[in-house]
Amino acid sequence: MIIVFTIIIIIIGSIMGIIVLLNLPDGGLPLPNNPPGAPILLFPVENTGVLITLDAFIWDNVSGFVHNGIDFGINDTATIIASCNMTCNDKNLFYNDLGDHWQAGASFTINEDYELFIAFESFAENETFGNIQLEAILVEIGQEVTRGELVGYLLYHRAGAHIHFMLQKNNEPVCPYQYFSAEAKTIFDGLWGQIGTSGNPCNGTSLLCSH
Repeated sequence: MIIVFTIIIIIIGSIMGIIVLLNLPDGGLPLPNNPPGAPILLFPVENTGVLITLDAFIWDNVSGFVHNGIDFGINDTATIIASCNMTCNDKNLFYNDLGDHWQAGASFTINEDYELFIAFESFAENETFGNIQLEAILVEIGQEVTRGELVGYLLYHRAGAHIHFMLQKNNEPVCPYQYFSAEAKTIFDGLWGQIGTSGNPCNGTSLLCSH
C-alpha cells in the first residue's frame, strides 16, 4: 500500500508540475535571472522584414555615452505590438533637437517596478507629419493593452526611422534584450547577426545590463 500511495503522489505531483509550466509565460520554464515581477517581453516588431538596423543599449561609464534603449530601424511601415500586458500612461508629440525631427511616443506602466517607453521616430520633418505619426499610435492614455495586441504603426518618413525601445526598472534604464522571451531572443539573435551594429545588444556596464 505504501508503494502504491507513493506512486500516486508522484503522479499527482508530475501532473501539477505540468499544469504550472503550461501557465507560465511562453508555456515553459521561467527565464534565468528574471526576478519576480519582471516582464517577459515579446519581440515588439511584428513584420520583421522591414527591419534594416538594430542598435544596442549602451551605458558607457568611461566615455559617458548613453543610449538607454534598443533601436529598431526600418525602411517601411512597421507594425508594433505590445510586448507584455501594460497600461498606457502618456502619449505625446515633440520636436527632437538632437535628431532634427518630430517624433511621437507612448509610455506604459507594466507594474509598480517596470515601465516601458516606445519612441516612434519616423523622422518626420515637420509637425504635420509628426501628428500623422502620433495618430498612428492607436492606444490611448489610460488604456490597458494585452500582450501581443496592436499598439500602432511606425511610419517611414525619412531615412533613420526607428522605434527607440526603452525599459526602466525603478526609474533606471535596463537593457530590454535580457527581458525578452526565449522566442523573442531567438528572433532578435537571428536579426542581430545580420543587421546588429555592435558586438553585443547590451554592451554597457554589467550593473545596468543585469537585473
